[in-house]
Amino acid sequence: MFTPNKGGSGGSEDISDREWQIRTGRAIYILQQTLPDFFDVGLVSSIDPTKTPALIDSKESDSLEVQNIYSPKVRLVYTPPVALPSPFPRTLGLEGLPLYLASSVFIRHTMRTLYSDLRVELRKVAVQGSPHLEGAAAGTHSNHQRDKSLFIGLDVYGTTRVSGGVGRWQIDSTYSFSPISGLIQTHTIDSIHPAPHQAAYDALRASLSSVFGFGGPGPGDIRPGEVRAVNSDKG
Repeated sequence: MFTPNKGGSGGSEDISDREWQIRTGRAIYILQQTLPDFFDVGLVSSIDPTKTPALIDSKESDSLEVQNIYSPKVRLVYTPPVALPSPFPRTLGLEGLPLYLASSVFIRHTMRTLYSDLRVELRKVAVQGSPHLEGAAAGTHSNHQRDKSLFIGLDVYGTTRVSGGVGRWQIDSTYSFSPISGLIQTHTIDSIHPAPHQAAYDALRASLSSVFGFGGPGPGDIRPGEVRAVNSDKG
């Protein structure tokens, strides 16, 4: 039914308003159903419409392929409450689905190493935008009017393996959907409380650098086609 960390259709083609609503609805459903199980199954990024009759009537969908709910160019953006020292920019950003998925693997692995009894609880879920597209005809296209985002508030709990103390984090995020493809194009982490220590960013940067090859001796050392971390301050 759900497919963790596997690629699918890019979803860049022009789609009808109905298909757009279906795709955004899929993503919202998947996030609600699977984020609480993140530390058990990882980040779930795809869905097989033929195996989810309760989620969507296959006759209503324009495509029955296994589709990714994230855009191939999805961006993860976070602005720490306190600016990090150089070389970190004020706003941290990762761009590209491979890098986005790799960062989720790193976070899950690191947290499972440091904590036991990890669990995630949904604290708040709110959808905003595009109510006028509900019930749209199958052939209509209103790209310029499509606007939808999803706010998710999470509470994360874990027991420190060293001291046995209980840790709790509150994480608020906003997922923004592409008006063209209906896929998640931006994941903005609005806040993390308590905020991660700088050592966490150093470790993540080093881990992704070893996998994707960015962060070398100079800014021009990245070869064409490689995924890189992006500075969101530059637009």
